Amino acid sequence: MTAFRSVALALLVAVAAVALAAGGGVAQAPTVKIGYIPSDSFAVLLILADRYLTPAGINVQMVRLPSGAEITSQVATGQLQLGGTGLGAAGFNAVASKLPVEFIAPLHYGYLEDYFTVRKASWGSQVKRVADLKGRPVALNTRGAAVEWMLDQVLRRDGLTIKDVQVRIMPFPDMVPALESGAVEAGIITEPFPTLAEEKGVGVRPLPRPAGARAIPITATLWNVEWARANADLAHKVMVGYLRAARDLAANGGKGWSEDRNIDIIVKYTSARREVVKKARPHVIDPDLEMDPSLLDSMQKLSAELGYLKYKDMLSVEQLFNFAHRDRAVKELGRARPS
Repeated sequence: MTAFRSVALALLVAVAAVALAAGGGVAQAPTVKIGYIPSDSFAVLLILADRYLTPAGINVQMVRLPSGAEITSQVATGQLQLGGTGLGAAGFNAVASKLPVEFIAPLHYGYLEDYFTVRKASWGSQVKRVADLKGRPVALNTRGAAVEWMLDQVLRRDGLTIKDVQVRIMPFPDMVPALESGAVEAGIITEPFPTLAEEKGVGVRPLPRPAGARAIPITATLWNVEWARANADLAHKVMVGYLRAARDLAANGGKGWSEDRNIDIIVKYTSARREVVKKARPHVIDPDLEMDPSLLDSMQKLSAELGYLKYKDMLSVEQLFNFAHRDRAVKELGRARPS
């Protein structure tokens, strides 16, 4: 009897080994690596990961990076599957160069007046108007991205351009102490850091938002095309989750940005104080991920003027974005707004 059991056990072990060799073992959870900057402007990606991918059994690895240009580079090389980036030269060049990346949806919109932050100790004295920033140090987190275009737009309101100031590159979190120390006089800063600067009494947002102002597209999400093609079902799940995350923020006329369950996730990834995130000026995202592409030409033209672009003819929105994945997700979930 003992001999029989030994033979049976040996057979079971042999069968199990064959099954594992043939791929019959327990399936490994798919992994998705997402690049992000620790800012609530990346909230759609943060909520996507925590609320919709991880509970679905997808192994998510969140990779924190200082700029969208680095995220774009790592998406192009396949180190990341997807990530967010400011609309700008890095992404435009990647698409124009036929690298395996494509923009798939907007990530957030915002207002120039919510980002332009001036050192409080200087405003009203050394700096009484935007034109007084001429020759002074101003902070950006990267060159060739939407933030540079935004700064240029603000400066043009008072007769300057981006070439008239000294640009200092630093991560968004470092801009608050830079304002405090006087290392910079102003910056294009994303939430929650302008609110933090105001809380600490070192920064002020001096420009009133014009009546009827429309939020402009600032960041977008892109993914690796080769990964998306090789993992079509997984990519679709990511897109559906992304749309759900956007709708969580756009709920109740955009009040989702201040909902506790969403703030919990933002705080987790930004390390910002909860009360600061709660007070931050909300960003904007369309519940159907629609976007106004009219500013893309202006952004490309500035990048060309500054020598960043590696192509001559401006790319159309159809060349820059592949909305097919978004449209399929919207069709599956139904439109949030009547078309």
